[in-house]
Amino acid sequence: MNPLARGFPTRYVEELGFAAIRSARYSESQFVLFGWLSWLIPIGAIVDYIVGNPTFDTILVRTSAAFICIPLILHKKIPAKYKTHYHIYFVSVLAYIFPFTYGFMLSMNAATTPAGQEIHIIWILQYFVALFLFIQLVVDGSLATSLWLVSSFLALCPIILLTDPNTHELERVFVYPITGYVTALGLGIFTNRKTDIINSEKAVTASAIGANLAHELRTPLASIRAMSQGVANLLPVLTDAYNKAKASGIEVAPLRKSQVSQLDDTLASIRNEVEYSNTIIDMLLVNTADKPLSDADSDQFSVNGVIEEAIARYPFNNAKERELISVSVAEDFRIAAPHLLVIHVLFNLIKNGLYFVQKSGKGSIQISAILSDPGGQIIVHDTGTGIPASIRPHIFERFYTTTHTGQGAGIGLSFCHMVMESIGGSISCDSQDGEYTTFTLAFPQATG
Repeated sequence: MNPLARGFPTRYVEELGFAAIRSARYSESQFVLFGWLSWLIPIGAIVDYIVGNPTFDTILVRTSAAFICIPLILHKKIPAKYKTHYHIYFVSVLAYIFPFTYGFMLSMNAATTPAGQEIHIIWILQYFVALFLFIQLVVDGSLATSLWLVSSFLALCPIILLTDPNTHELERVFVYPITGYVTALGLGIFTNRKTDIINSEKAVTASAIGANLAHELRTPLASIRAMSQGVANLLPVLTDAYNKAKASGIEVAPLRKSQVSQLDDTLASIRNEVEYSNTIIDMLLVNTADKPLSDADSDQFSVNGVIEEAIARYPFNNAKERELISVSVAEDFRIAAPHLLVIHVLFNLIKNGLYFVQKSGKGSIQISAILSDPGGQIIVHDTGTGIPASIRPHIFERFYTTTHTGQGAGIGLSFCHMVMESIGGSISCDSQDGEYTTFTLAFPQATG
């Protein structure tokens, strides 16, 4: 057998899995809203009984559709370890609610309608609307088609249990309008495909620009690092020569010990700034090219140590900024994650906290850590401006920013989200506008 042919089912399943992940990410910010809106489905039974004149009781299937959406309402409270296959749950819910539930109600009402009578057109219209919403939320054509076919088959299966189904009415509502259903599905797929192509082209363009900028910037940064390291290597020699010249009575300009120490600190700062700049470039490339972070090497390290290191290495503008931060780790513990990535996640949260605390002209930043079962948490809390409720659902989206042009690229929090997701953890935000903002990093595994 041809290896390519033998591998097709596996590749197809993998592609459907990636499509499910994309669909879930596309709607993630609205999970809670979707969960609450699902309760309109059983409420809609009232309209059915007033207008639709049902011959089949739909309240049970309607209520089940609402109940399976409860995890969407609780999305933010569910631990990260239980969300490994959340994308599969999400697209399954969409398939159950839209093509199955509304297809089942349409088919059963048609099948149980007395011979010679027709069901109300509202049942067909409901199915069309459900199909349209389904296509808008499942953003991949292959996945949407596969789920629609399976759901439609399952929706029609219960008919075989009926003793005398109205086959003529079933043909009228399912077979005759099939071209309309397929056309609606096709148009939705075409629209999503066109949008996906545009977004892909944007991502490719952004990636190409980012890669070019990265190449152009890394070269001078590498030169600056090399030159600063060269000066650092020669500084002891120059200092020793200066001291010997002064001891020999040679007239030299005065040089205090504090100035020599300041030179050491300056060179170290230059190297830190180069490293930080390279990290910003990496974050830009990750956000434009979807570079997988799961390939990063994982380390075992102390949470207290990583917090202290992040604060020590962060490029504060002045001593007053450092004084705004306090640390409280009641119980130290160890976590398994890429060490450098966690450092830069903290960098981003510190940077955001400092910006909004200074913008508000009040408050401070508290970094704490707690050990819970089975993981641990790092909590970054600031009492700055807070985040308005209308903005909160979008803060982890790529390139979303509320700062003025030139002050932020909108890649910091999306980078944090991608890092935490890649290690099986999560990042969440709680905020009160004008009062505080709290970011919680939840790590999947931790040991005391």
